[in-house]
Amino acid sequence: MINKKNCRQIGLFVKMHGTKNEFVLRLFDTYSIEDLPDDFLFIDIDGGLVPFKIESIREKNDQDLLIKLSGVEKDEAERYMDAPIYVDNKAISETNDTEFTSYQLIGYKVFDDKLGFIGTIDAINEITNNPLFEITAENGEEYMIPITEDFILGIDDENQHILFDLPDGLIEFDDAEEIREE
Repeated sequence: MINKKNCRQIGLFVKMHGTKNEFVLRLFDTYSIEDLPDDFLFIDIDGGLVPFKIESIREKNDQDLLIKLSGVEKDEAERYMDAPIYVDNKAISETNDTEFTSYQLIGYKVFDDKLGFIGTIDAINEITNNPLFEITAENGEEYMIPITEDFILGIDDENQHILFDLPDGLIEFDDAEEIREE
């Protein structure tokens, strides 16, 4: 199985294009066609990364690429709409490697200084002017935390942990006993 910590989310499939079964891949602002490998990309399906062979890739505009995947037909493609798209970290160009982005925190364990362990960052939700960490708790609950330096107390890259000081009420657990340090 492909480990998310070895990959980086670069965008989302937003729709189908034309009659050639091409996906429109909307790239996040920090990525371009040069950042994509020419062999495989990974689609997040039910929390796991599934590799797909790239049959063809071309630019539609500055933000969107047209991608055809081997073996994916139009009737199956609807299932992949809005799916997070990842590439192997090794495939990202060196110019992007030196630039820190919140996507590098996908797979990190999230802790709050008051609540303790919350869950794991699964994706980044790119809402205009309000990007969010998408976090899944061990019990399957999903939480969203705004990506802002004001909430972050520290990042431990070696252990892949991030410590927050979240405002009261932003995240509430049904049973406080469920919260524990990992």
